[in-house]
Order: sequence, then C-alpha cells, then structure tokens
Amino acid sequence: MAKCLNGEFNHPEGYDGGAKNVKVGSLQMFMKNCGSCEDMGPRDFPVEEVTVLFLFPIDHGYCLPENFEDCTFDWLYWPQAREAFSNETLEYIKSLDAVQDLALLSSNGWDLSHECARTLRISTMLLKEGAGRGLCPYAIGRILCRETLNKESVIEKIVQKAHKMTFPGTNEADFLKTVWNLLDFELNKVSEMFM
Repeated sequence: MAKCLNGEFNHPEGYDGGAKNVKVGSLQMFMKNCGSCEDMGPRDFPVEEVTVLFLFPIDHGYCLPENFEDCTFDWLYWPQAREAFSNETLEYIKSLDAVQDLALLSSNGWDLSHECARTLRISTMLLKEGAGRGLCPYAIGRILCRETLNKESVIEKIVQKAHKMTFPGTNEADFLKTVWNLLDFELNKVSEMFM
C-alpha cells in the first residue's frame, strides 16, 4: 500500500495539501518473468525452492478473500507439495502472526473487512498448526481446497459448523476458539492419513 499527495490528482472537493487529500492505493512494479510454470512443468523446480518461488497474484481479490469458497492452488498437485517443509520454512511459518499482520495493514491505511480478517486468522491458524504437526503442503492445501466445484472444502465445513455452534453476536475470539477445536479434530484425522 502506498500513500501519495499531489495536487495533480483528482480532488473533487478541492486541494489544500491536507490529510484529506492523501490518496491510498497499491504500488505495483512490473516484474520480468521467465514464464508460467505450466510451460515448464513442476518437476523442474527443486523441492527446497518451491516454497520460496516468487508468485505474483494477478487478481488481488484472491489474496485475502472474504471466504474459503474459491481456494485453488495450482501447486497442490505438484510432486514437491507432498514433501515435508524444510526446517527454515517451518521457522518462518512459526513466526507468522495474523494479529500483527492485520495491525500492519491497518497502520498503512488498509482496513480489511471483518470477513477478510477472519479468513487471514483462520488460514494462519491452519498453516501454523498443520505445519507444526508435520503435515506437508499438500495435506494442508487439501483442507483449504474443494475437491470439486460443488463439494465444500473441509475448512468451509468447519467454519459453517462453528457458526452453528456459536450464538449470534459471539465475539471473534470465542468464534475462533470454536474453529480451533473443530480444526484440531480435523487435523488429528489428517495427521493419521498422512503420517
């Protein structure tokens, strides 16, 4: 996110150089690429490099969606996705903090909707706990992604069940505890399948 102030921008209510004239937007830079992985095939990427590939989202709406309805990851079916995370990647995952990330976004003028913030919190919870239990990216991704267009993903079912188990007006912390309990149960099942 970037903040800019310039009298040449469109200011329908006039320009005085004050805070109300600051424009907020995303700053993007053209990045040269070497092609689509579809053109190369996933086997060309060493396992240790798959987790650090620089991927650029084309549709920024998919970065932090309001729900888990349309989660698709092309890498899910790459052979490397079935490999364990490296120790370095596990340390990075442990360091993730959704609360800090939300505060950072907010401090830079990007206040996410409640639904998008919830998606970030739940996704971070799933990644940290799944990786901490030794699950590979494939196993974690299977929880997030639908098998078919009409069959809801495991995480969608967990969120729906949490909604049914909590009262309207339940605070976010209690809702997330309910999600955590349901996720914990599901991760135990998945751990047995993949371990």
